[in-house]
Amino acid sequence: MGTHRSEPFRRRRPPLSGRREAGGIAALPILVLAAAVLSTACGAEAAEAREWQTACDAGDVTACNDLGYRVRMGDHVLADWRRAADLFTTACDGGVADACVHLARLHLHPGAGPRGVEVDSAGGAALLERGCDGGATAGCVELGDLYLVEPADSTGFRLVDTTDAASRGATIAAGLFSRACDGDDMLGCTRLGVLYGDGRGVEPDTERAAALHRRSCDGGSQLGCANLGLALETGAGVEADPARAATLYEEACEEEMLGCLRFAEALAAGRGVTADGERAAELFIRACYGTARRDGGSPAIAEACMRVGDMYANGLGVPRELYRAAQYFRRACALGVEAACRRT
Repeated sequence: MGTHRSEPFRRRRPPLSGRREAGGIAALPILVLAAAVLSTACGAEAAEAREWQTACDAGDVTACNDLGYRVRMGDHVLADWRRAADLFTTACDGGVADACVHLARLHLHPGAGPRGVEVDSAGGAALLERGCDGGATAGCVELGDLYLVEPADSTGFRLVDTTDAASRGATIAAGLFSRACDGDDMLGCTRLGVLYGDGRGVEPDTERAAALHRRSCDGGSQLGCANLGLALETGAGVEADPARAATLYEEACEEEMLGCLRFAEALAAGRGVTADGERAAELFIRACYGTARRDGGSPAIAEACMRVGDMYANGLGVPRELYRAAQYFRRACALGVEAACRRT
């Protein structure tokens, strides 16, 4: 079972080049050309969207899915979640497993209601299962994540309703992550590795955990690299190598805030790398605010806000600045850390 394409193919835009000469006069033709290139590229994207609409209307459910993604993102078309949901529904009902996952994400998104889509936890979970069963491994991973989040939502919905719900949920999640990993979904592999490392839903096995993180990292998952780094730093299931761990953290930080957090911790303590309080603070701040990308990005990490707040409050590796410390404690408080609320 392989992963399905979750994002439509995008044409590569021609590079823009040229130099500005004295007074900017000689640069004008270049700027006009650049505007023309951009206009042509935008026109091509819009034309492609119209072609997908025509194909979708004619019964091509794959085109419906591709157009739905573009409408969801507002990519050269008007962003419209309700319309995207309709397009994903058509594609999902037509057998496009990936569309079921896209539709599930809309129903599970906390901002769905104001954007015209019903918030539906049970329906979203069912759609993820449908996508997973249809071969979209991302659905398996995201459904597994839901099984690990046991507290009921505002509607009282629970995926598992037993006296030992957390254990049961972790066991099911492990099976889903295993299915995804078997389908070469690297996020599924590292998620499964975390469960083996913690002994949740499976018997603890640090060597297998490290092997899964390594597979994920080698397969291109920066989250897998961050998790492998932790195994190397602590010697869990693999020979300890703090220097290699720090390198992996730094590489992972390009995309994953967990990598930034752990690299910042290594820099603050001088583990596997020369201590550098100023750079550690910069990376804690980056992890504190997270990143936004077209694929959802890497979320903010409250722990990073607390760490950099402590650094500025106590002058650890950076100048003591109580105002800045309070700023980060407020951020941590907003992210749900109660202890931070008392330090603002």
